[in-house]
Amino acid sequence: MKKVLLGVFLATGLLTYAQQIQDLPLFGLEQRTGTARFQAMAGAFGALGGDFSALAINPAGAAVFKHSQMGFGLSHFQTENNTQLNATNTQANKGHLGFNQAGIVFVYDNSKNSPWKKISLALNSDNSNQYKSRVNAKGNTSNGLDQYFLHYANGTPFGDILKLDGELLEEAYLNIGSQIGYAAQQAFLGYYSGVLDPAELDNNSISSYVSNALYQQVRQNHHIQTKGRNSKFVATTAAQYKDFLFLGAGLEFQNLVFEKQGRINEDGYSANSPIQYIDFDNFIRTDGNGVALSLGAIARVSQFLRLGVSYKTPTWYTLSEKTHQQIGSNLEDVDIEFIDQNQINLFEDYRITIPSKITLSGALVVGKRGLISVDYSQQDFSTARFRPLNDPYFNNLNSAANNDLGTVNSLNIGGEFNLSRWSFRVGYSAQNSPFVNNTVNTINTSSGLGWVFNGGRIDFAYSQWEQSQSVSPLNFPKGTAFQMETRRNIASMTYTLFF
Repeated sequence: MKKVLLGVFLATGLLTYAQQIQDLPLFGLEQRTGTARFQAMAGAFGALGGDFSALAINPAGAAVFKHSQMGFGLSHFQTENNTQLNATNTQANKGHLGFNQAGIVFVYDNSKNSPWKKISLALNSDNSNQYKSRVNAKGNTSNGLDQYFLHYANGTPFGDILKLDGELLEEAYLNIGSQIGYAAQQAFLGYYSGVLDPAELDNNSISSYVSNALYQQVRQNHHIQTKGRNSKFVATTAAQYKDFLFLGAGLEFQNLVFEKQGRINEDGYSANSPIQYIDFDNFIRTDGNGVALSLGAIARVSQFLRLGVSYKTPTWYTLSEKTHQQIGSNLEDVDIEFIDQNQINLFEDYRITIPSKITLSGALVVGKRGLISVDYSQQDFSTARFRPLNDPYFNNLNSAANNDLGTVNSLNIGGEFNLSRWSFRVGYSAQNSPFVNNTVNTINTSSGLGWVFNGGRIDFAYSQWEQSQSVSPLNFPKGTAFQMETRRNIASMTYTLFF
């Protein structure tokens, strides 16, 4: 069995580059999945309440429940990614089945003793996001992997990336990363894999490098696989005042697990190129926990009209990360194969702050026949922050977030028509990109039905979520980027028991 070696990045200000501003919307934006009824109506429940997943939108909705109940949900996620790299199209699919939601609410009827007619305590757990996905992209590009290693190597003294006498190559990889930094560690990989050389081999102080790859264009094949989830647990208390006002507060706990495994195979160099192929693997895992507080109100303005407003504080996350890498080429050092998944880079815990969110809601309720509901929410991602703020690299990321990220506006519309014991539902939602230079919206359409029986209810939903984005697998300015269109199909079932 191979021994697992750990390199720990601890020094404040040491450039790790494991974090990117893309992490802020990745961990901060939520998909409105949950109960089947909630999903079928695109999560437009801010003025309705009476649903477990709606507790995270407006905690006042807990007081809308008429009686105590419990429920759980099962969902199947199918993700299809279509990529284009310089006119070459590739498709990849990934499916996942699992429990998606569970909740319970206790309703205390106080109408005989006080104008506060009802008090509720609700607990619910569901997923804010599912990260299970597979991406394949292949095509020709003029930006080879050598540019990645040159980007980090130039400016690093050659002597800093040489292994010491008696030091194993895998030990040198971890030691250079933890003692000097990420840039020197990548330069080390570039040199010992044969991708680059210093401009003068006999000069340890030189900090300029040349590539051993000759090409006009190269062929790249990208394989990216992600998995994990961002789940939330919400504890809510709410009360109904007379017949027209519902007030609530909730405490939300997030639990995050995210893994990303990326592999790039590159070839197609000129016939006289010393380098003829490069295989480069990168793995990152992020674990963390977050907490936020929410406040909300729902007003029954008239027999037909309900209005809602809610505010969610910033979500404060504490995160930890670990990475490992592997590289190979036709010019590699014979011992570079020992740099693999057993050499783990550990990073000091850090924090991120996801911006607060405000949601305005309205609903038209036509007795027991049906309803139409609309939610509008706003969240300014330019105020998202990496912490501690005195870290130079985090300061650069925060400046980039301030310039490159903007306000996310979300519109959710849902409708329900009731016929005897049956309910028929539809939903639509649109959300703009958090990146100011990306004008593509995320669109979701959904539908579903429900059946009420003595003592409970069963609901079904189907939704399709579509998004377009540009993907850069490696974090450096000249990296290859490809276009990706994602379609996620979600089928859900929820069983609710009244008691």
